[in-house]
Amino acid sequence: MGLPADAFSTENGLFATMGRRWPLMIDPQGLANKWIKNMYKTSNLQIIKLSEKDFLRTLENAIRYGMPVLLENVEEELDPSLEPVLLKQVFKRSGQNLLHLGDADIPYSDAFRLYITTKLANPHYMPEVCIKVTVINFTVTLTGLEDQLLVDVVRNERPDLEQKKDELTVAIASDKKALKEIEDKILYMLENSKGNILDDEELIDTLAHSKVTSSAIKTRMSEAEVTSKEINTTREGYRCVAVRGSIIYFVIANLALVDPMYQYSLQYYQKLFVMRLEASTKSDVLSERLEILMNDVTMSMYVNVCRGLFEKDKVIFAFMIVASILRQRHAISAAEWNFYLIGAKRTHPLDARLKPSWVPERVWIGLETLLEVNPEAFGPVIPSLTDFTTSWKESILYSELPHQEPIPGSLNESLTNFQKLLLLRVFREEMLVFGTREFVGREAGAFFTESPPFDLKGCYTDSAPDIPLIFVLSPGADITDYLLELAKAEGKDGAGLKIISLGQGQGPIAEALMKQARETGEWVCLQNCHLAVSWLGKLEQILEKSKEVELHSEFRLWLTSMPSSKFPVPILQNGIKITNEPPKGMRANLGRTFLDMKETDYEGCTKPREYKKFIFALAFYNALCLERRKFGAVGWNIPYEWMNSDLKTGMQQVKLYLEEQDEVPFITLNVMVADITYGGRITDRWDKRTNSSLMRKLFHDELLDDNYKFASSATYFAPATGSLDECRRYVSSLPNVDAPDIFGLHANADITFQQKETSMLLSTMLCMLGGGGGGGGEASVSDDLVMELVLAIQGRIPDAFDEASAHAETFKETSGSRNSLGVFLGQELIRFNGLMHVMKSTLESLKRAIKGLVVMSGPLERMYSGFLLQKIPKEWEDAGYPCLKPLSSWTEDFFRRLDVLGDWLVHGPPVSYWLPGFFFPQGFMTGVKQVFSREHKIAIDALIVTCEVLGYDPEGAKAPPPFGVYIYGLFMEGACFDRNTMQIGESKPGELFDKMPIIWLKPTRSVEYKPKDAYECPLYKTSTRAGTLSTTGHSTNFVVALDIPSEKSQDHWIRRGCAMLCMLDT
Repeated sequence: MGLPADAFSTENGLFATMGRRWPLMIDPQGLANKWIKNMYKTSNLQIIKLSEKDFLRTLENAIRYGMPVLLENVEEELDPSLEPVLLKQVFKRSGQNLLHLGDADIPYSDAFRLYITTKLANPHYMPEVCIKVTVINFTVTLTGLEDQLLVDVVRNERPDLEQKKDELTVAIASDKKALKEIEDKILYMLENSKGNILDDEELIDTLAHSKVTSSAIKTRMSEAEVTSKEINTTREGYRCVAVRGSIIYFVIANLALVDPMYQYSLQYYQKLFVMRLEASTKSDVLSERLEILMNDVTMSMYVNVCRGLFEKDKVIFAFMIVASILRQRHAISAAEWNFYLIGAKRTHPLDARLKPSWVPERVWIGLETLLEVNPEAFGPVIPSLTDFTTSWKESILYSELPHQEPIPGSLNESLTNFQKLLLLRVFREEMLVFGTREFVGREAGAFFTESPPFDLKGCYTDSAPDIPLIFVLSPGADITDYLLELAKAEGKDGAGLKIISLGQGQGPIAEALMKQARETGEWVCLQNCHLAVSWLGKLEQILEKSKEVELHSEFRLWLTSMPSSKFPVPILQNGIKITNEPPKGMRANLGRTFLDMKETDYEGCTKPREYKKFIFALAFYNALCLERRKFGAVGWNIPYEWMNSDLKTGMQQVKLYLEEQDEVPFITLNVMVADITYGGRITDRWDKRTNSSLMRKLFHDELLDDNYKFASSATYFAPATGSLDECRRYVSSLPNVDAPDIFGLHANADITFQQKETSMLLSTMLCMLGGGGGGGGEASVSDDLVMELVLAIQGRIPDAFDEASAHAETFKETSGSRNSLGVFLGQELIRFNGLMHVMKSTLESLKRAIKGLVVMSGPLERMYSGFLLQKIPKEWEDAGYPCLKPLSSWTEDFFRRLDVLGDWLVHGPPVSYWLPGFFFPQGFMTGVKQVFSREHKIAIDALIVTCEVLGYDPEGAKAPPPFGVYIYGLFMEGACFDRNTMQIGESKPGELFDKMPIIWLKPTRSVEYKPKDAYECPLYKTSTRAGTLSTTGHSTNFVVALDIPSEKSQDHWIRRGCAMLCMLDT
């Protein structure tokens, strides 16, 4: 019938068919759906969806005539009109069973059956729904899938064995049934016998015959069960292949949590699994054959799935396959796995005297945690740091390729590859992406570290008329040329390929094209499906019905779409997904620009020398804009999606203005290209400044000098007049790896980029695991960990701030009203009181839920998972302030904020203010200006906040300044503050953030302020820098811009991405 043979599925089947209430089956893999359809394929099964307009009419007919109904794909709420059916509100009138449905009473047939399925993997049904139905979880389990795949493996490898097993199962069941019938007959005759049973010859003969028959059946059953055990023992020899297949499926299934387009049905997977069993290399030696099968299944699944993944997710997919296999073998413990995902958490500090002076504090904290994770494996690391100091420094701490270096001393032999990866996470976390790829290569081979080549022909070969091919697009990707090339090779060029771009009103046209092509064998390509999500439901119905009709063997449907959560899952699950991202890097970007350019475009200007110089500089600028995005906020506050059309528009502007004007219009081109064409997509004020600065370095009079270089490396320049082919050859000679200097960034930006990649890797894997990191620990252990954390935080939350306890100076009145900084403090206290209230209530609810006193609701479940993964609960974030720290650091930072504010409240205004400790530091800046405004009778909008960076830390400030305030606690990114020269200087190698000394904020009349030799440095709350844009054009993350002394030009620091931050992410 299609239902797996494991006990879990069998029990589910019994509940679904024998329960008093109609079943609502949680069925993300479609097992229950398939089972119901198979069970009733000859019984006129009615399949309906709540989204269909006439579903009630179909249901009414089924109830009236006693037909089974399958209600598919319901959400978390059911239609109220179903209530009489769900509650079976049947009543009798004139001897006939009736049910009130809609506005009518309809005859109710006892043969009617209703089955409800949902594809939601983790739905939260309200109690009022649960009491009306029997909720059954048909989600496939690891063991259940193993048993299913084991049947496939044995059926392929030993069909005789599987056939004999099936025959024995039937025989045993038949004999048990016969035995039961004999026993029932004897009991019946005994019950109905009259007189002395010893005189009842028929009964005695029946008993004698039954005894012989029963004995024979028992003998047969005994022999059959022995044979069955022998068969099962032989079958178990193939279980390792089924285990591997089951592991890989669950990795693939979890990809949907990373991107909604990564959908693969269980049926598709099993079909592919069986295909590989049949196509793999044969061997008569069982051990060799098993090894071949496991390797073939693993490699083929990797290739088939990888072709539909974005590049950034391929290494994660490979790693999760390898790690899942090792975890199943217990080669990776649950504690080690959690450490890889979550990182260090300081609980029991080591003796500080053991710490070598050269070991950074963050590394030491990581080693402390590793010692708790596995004392036996990582215990020798501590003495090794002293015994092999030089090796640790050169090979690990300061090496450019630490992931390829051996671990010093005997640890290189004693540690597993995964344990070495954990050490890399501790010492050089930013290299974790490279280390993860290296780990995959060591454990599984180089095959899994390389992306399979783009093979559109292979995808086409694997397709069928009823299987759509889906291009999952990324910004800048265009597959039209590839499709046209394939169409030409397959004889489908010209009229054989119909391409239509979806949008408003295009649905009916697309339907007509498909209808015609399905009969004539043409290809149809529907572009930009994400722009027609309302029509995709119709497309789903068309594809569903296409399985029931005969299609032309040459018909193919091609779809293109950007990732969209609204794309119908059934289409994705049954289709072949393909990605083809544009190449990355300066050379690849420039190469693509000049490869697409025609000779007539390159030579088509009346000023060829100037035009070619400008065209190359524009292409270089376009590549800079795109590639700076990889550096995160240091590159751009917001990663904008520039398109190829922006570049083409810029080229047209260059040609137009060069030909129109006698002199080269540098200023005009800067404005038109940078500020309007490219700047039109930019929404952040500080990004606009960066954009203009990048263009200024390229579009200026030195560009026409053949000796002018775009970067200090002298590799990049606009080539002298030459042909398009010469320009292409020059581009192909450029380096593959881009140094940060090309973008105007410091060498440390590479570390920033690597950290961003590592952060994305870990967050993607946590997302892929659905919020669960352990996967091996017991629920009680998790409960204990979360409860310990709940109690620890609860115990530290103080009572709400009370202004009655304030010092006399705190809210001192000036000019008849509370002083401005006192007003600011009052607002801050209200905000912190609100946050503490939310924390107390949610912590108490979570504690009660863990104890089982209240229901573990969806929000509490997310909070519980978040605590295990060191994530801040959403309720706290909503009531709190922007912060990117993990939970343990967040709580320490939070309690420090409370201490600082409490100290200000009780002891009066401090000498210097910890600016990062405020909810709303922008309000503090306003308060500082208001104080000065009232004292000097100056309008507040005539003032700006200027600053003087002092050469000492907060401890050096003994008294408040004569006016304004002292602040501390800021960090500089992209540069450092040199306390010797008292100016901005270049960052030290490897130091991404520089702790700023105390800063004196000075309110000043804006008309009197004329800064010289200074860099206007923006200050942000967090390192993302991006936030919600306000009406002023500033991000809500932005606090203020302060002028910091500098010998170098503004442009130098702008291109460096230099900014100050209120807090770090750790």
